[in-house]
This record gives sequence, structure tokens and C-alpha cells, in this order.
Amino acid sequence: MSIRKLGLVTVMLCGCVIAPDPRPLATATIVSNFQTYSIRRVGLLRLHDDALHRAMDRAVRIEFLEASDYLLAPTYSVALSAEALPGRGGGVTFSLDSLPPQVLEGLDGLLIPQIIESKTSAPQRLELRLDLIACETGLAIWSATAWVDSTSDEVRRRIRGWQAQLPGSVPDGDPGLVLQSPERLVRFAVRQLAGLL
Repeated sequence: MSIRKLGLVTVMLCGCVIAPDPRPLATATIVSNFQTYSIRRVGLLRLHDDALHRAMDRAVRIEFLEASDYLLAPTYSVALSAEALPGRGGGVTFSLDSLPPQVLEGLDGLLIPQIIESKTSAPQRLELRLDLIACETGLAIWSATAWVDSTSDEVRRRIRGWQAQLPGSVPDGDPGLVLQSPERLVRFAVRQLAGLL
């Protein structure tokens, strides 16, 4: 084998070893005609009024302002039955009739965050779901789910990377600081979702 070929193989192997996994800890389903919807002003529904759901509201506001051009309207708290919630995946119709008309006034879309599973004591686990509903049709045009499991080395590595980007953070900080704070854990999970929009 020539030195040139050996050098190319070495570079390729180093790239395979060093390159971080770019996949988020989340998945999203987007309807095929997503680009045809004109979504600018988006409302946020809070399904439950507890500390974790309020933390999710704050996280959605912070992360989606960074990741999108949406203008987020004030949060509206509403209790919806399980039947009224959007089904799993994009392309499912949401019954806008279940909401008071003033909630939809001037909106192009609704973000409906849901906490599917949460365990805030060690080992921490969190599963979040977020649906973007087009007010024009009631169709879920984007649906995403994030899973955070503190027992995963990959999750802990990604938390350290995310934490290092926060203002005032210490590089390679302890992921335990995020894991011990339900609000930061929710924000980390929502960041995974926002990255898919």
C-alpha cells in the first residue's frame, strides 16, 4: 500500500472515531406539505398547571425563539381530554372546537407540549412530546418526541455539550447539575425538539 493510500485510510478512520454523533435524542414527523403552511404567530397551550409544565412552557419559549421565526403568543392553560389531544405522529387532525374562540384569535398555529413520562429523582427519565397544529386546518403538521434517560452515557455526553454552550457555564461541567434540576432537564429535552423544526 502506498504512503498516500495509507494516509487517506488513516484520515478516514480518524474521522470515524472523532466525529460526534449528530443525531438528536428526538424524532419528528412532518407532513409532506409543511412548507405550504404560513405559520408565523403561534399560541402555546399548557395542559396542566404544575411546576414541570410551567418549566416546559419557559423552555419552549427560549428554545423555539432561537430555532424558529415564530412569534409566540401568551400561554393559554386548558384542560383537554385524552380524546381531544392530537394522536401520535404528524398528519392527525386536532379538534379546534375544543378550545374557546379567543384562544385561536390571530394565530396561525398552536404548540401543544405534553409530558409523557417524568422521573426527576435518580435515575432521571423524561419523555416529552410537542405538536404544531395549523389553525387553518386543525392538522398536526409537525410532531416530535424527545427521550432523555440519565443512565445513558450518550445522554450525559450531550448534556455536557449543551451545558457548555450556556452563558456562564464551565466547559465539561458535571451533567449532574442539569440532571438535578427538573427545569434544566426539561430545557435540555425541549432543545432536542427545537433542533428538529
